[in-house]
Amino acid sequence: MNIKDERKKNMTTASRDSLEQATGELFSELWGPYDKQLFDESVELFFSRLRLASFDADWFKDKTCLDAGCGGGRNSIAMARLGASEVTGIDLGVKGLADAERRAEGMDNVRFECASILDIPFDDEVFDLVWCAGVLMITADEERALDELARVVKKGGYLYLLVYATEGMRWPLIQLLRPLATHLGRSVIEDAVASAGLASNKRRTFLDDLFCPRLDFYHWDRLSRMLADRGFHQAHRWNEGCRLDHEEDLASYRTDLESLLSIFVAGDSEEFGENRSLFESGRKAIEATVDSIRWFESAVSEGKLSSEAAMDCVIGQGHHRVLAVKED
Repeated sequence: MNIKDERKKNMTTASRDSLEQATGELFSELWGPYDKQLFDESVELFFSRLRLASFDADWFKDKTCLDAGCGGGRNSIAMARLGASEVTGIDLGVKGLADAERRAEGMDNVRFECASILDIPFDDEVFDLVWCAGVLMITADEERALDELARVVKKGGYLYLLVYATEGMRWPLIQLLRPLATHLGRSVIEDAVASAGLASNKRRTFLDDLFCPRLDFYHWDRLSRMLADRGFHQAHRWNEGCRLDHEEDLASYRTDLESLLSIFVAGDSEEFGENRSLFESGRKAIEATVDSIRWFESAVSEGKLSSEAAMDCVIGQGHHRVLAVKED
């Protein structure tokens, strides 16, 4: 390797390390504030999605599972409760892992470890299921990450991915707001979140959206090709019936953005001094999006537009939730 290539490699490594450190620090702070009720509800979402996808929950019994990018451990704990013989959760957020261990206290079939999905610390083909929800699109190197996820899945085993999809109104809005949030700074946004009185789960969602160092979005054609290139030719995308939370319908989508709006309404006040004008700009952008969604809701209720057509415009492809089989 010549000096130029070596320098490029070192710069790439430094960039990756910096991004992973920032990502780990952000997510470390997002799970702890969940009270027991909110955390239990987040675990229940796992079971609800399985039911909606007609996936037999008994499949988990005696299986080995990896929760790659486990956050506060909600999916790890859900799989352990379903009878997996061993669930390992890995994540970069040290405080989040400590919180996960606290919530899993007394469960002998789940453990947590600090590790990156770019360097998964396990041998090839050791897991019956690798679950990776909301992580691939925020990594420093998504190709390497997917290589690693594919590597540790057993032949005939499953890889589950949740990634952000293209289209819809939410992500263009978030992309517009992210530079404003960066300039305002996280502490100022946190103050506005507190003033708005948002619950811990909404705080987590919006701090993730606004401050996660990297975001990528996937059209289904792109994602399915990436999976096929790694031996996952049977990739089943869970259908629209599996959408919950803000993707369930137009009203839920709007209500979620109204929660985001409340942050910028709170910041658009004298209390926030010279930052008020940026909050005002964000508020107007969110209000315009919310008003657009209301138009589509009215068009559906008046019979001018089908619900499906309106959902396509407002939500687009939604999150991709994909269960893929690694072929023998």
